[in-house]
Amino acid sequence: MKILKPLIPIALALILPIALSAQDKSELTERDLAKLLKEQGHKIEILEKIITELESRIDQQEKKNELESLLGEARRMANRKNRGSKRGEKRKFYSGLRQHSALNPNISVGGDFYFSYGSSNTEYNRAPSDNSWGTGQFFMREIEIAAEASLDPYSRGKVFLGFGPEGVGVEEGYMEWLNWPLNMNLKLGKFKTQFGVMNRYHTHALPQFDLPLVITNFFGNEYMKGVGVAANFLLPSMTAHVNELDLQVISGGEGPSFTGDGNHNIVFVSHLKNYWDINRATYIELGLSGATGYNDAAESYRTILGGIDLRLKWSPPGRSKYRGLEWWTEAIFSRYELQDEDIDSWGIFSSLQCRLGARWLCSGRFDYSQLPGDVLREEFGGTACIDFWQSEFVFLRLQYTHIDRNFDEDDNRVILQVSWAMGPHKHESY
Repeated sequence: MKILKPLIPIALALILPIALSAQDKSELTERDLAKLLKEQGHKIEILEKIITELESRIDQQEKKNELESLLGEARRMANRKNRGSKRGEKRKFYSGLRQHSALNPNISVGGDFYFSYGSSNTEYNRAPSDNSWGTGQFFMREIEIAAEASLDPYSRGKVFLGFGPEGVGVEEGYMEWLNWPLNMNLKLGKFKTQFGVMNRYHTHALPQFDLPLVITNFFGNEYMKGVGVAANFLLPSMTAHVNELDLQVISGGEGPSFTGDGNHNIVFVSHLKNYWDINRATYIELGLSGATGYNDAAESYRTILGGIDLRLKWSPPGRSKYRGLEWWTEAIFSRYELQDEDIDSWGIFSSLQCRLGARWLCSGRFDYSQLPGDVLREEFGGTACIDFWQSEFVFLRLQYTHIDRNFDEDDNRVILQVSWAMGPHKHESY
């Protein structure tokens, strides 16, 4: 209601001529005219105050009318609802059985198919094993069935079944309790341990087709995993922006470094991760790992592992679908106890993956590794590959690998991989 103020100039235009006409123009001096204008200005100020007060009252009245209208509408709706209840209005109830589908887990199926050809003619390189993917044949590396679901507001469960050349096995199967005191999550079941950066990856999510040589030589192609319990702690920020600590105890471990036999085949694993945001597009992670367990069935001798890992990722905001860079480097050190001596060995890899577009990626990796039980045996490797992502559910990969061994024939290998997934569990990163 601000429409009254424009009337002031109009009132002034009407009042001033009338006032001037009341005096004889011949006798009107300059002083009289100034006095007359001052008097009229004072009257205009009074008129402005009156108009402002009227506008305020009109606004208050309009708000009051609007509030009364809303209250009246609410009362009418309440009366209508009460009348419907009194008439015995029927309510619809749905059986709880109809809601059980919401409790079903997310189930996914994935397949990993490949063709491999190698130049080496030795059995070490030709037969499928922890150290070779076979040659001159088509292979189905794995069919994986994954089921994931929230069990209740406090826990969730995950199961991954693998169907491979050696039969059916539980790759991982565990439940997690979330958000416990001390910023802790607790895991119970069979799982891959958090040692370094690559041990948690499923095969379909690796940046190259195969694991680095140091991982297969120290843990085997089945990774370092077992049945046990793991606790993850989100620590107060210390030297980094985020600090996480993983403490894990598993039975087994198996592979070259640990034994799967014995009455107390327990492996203790730990990992400390330090995370820094460099800028909006870049972050870096630095991790320290440790593990220890028996390497013989008599449980007389131990293997002690230490590791350091570094991961850097660049993903520009708004362009992450088309450009990106990720670099992993990890070194593992081993002390393998025997009756007569302790064998110290180590290995390292460095992997770089670059996104070229929405569907194309290229990557390369350098490997060096000694064998954990024989430090005189060494391997050097170089890998290059290019990926084409048909969609987020299907990708194809062409890879070339050269491995130089001082205890066996060198191997040059070409691998064509096709990996697919159906369901919500896609080829996720870690």
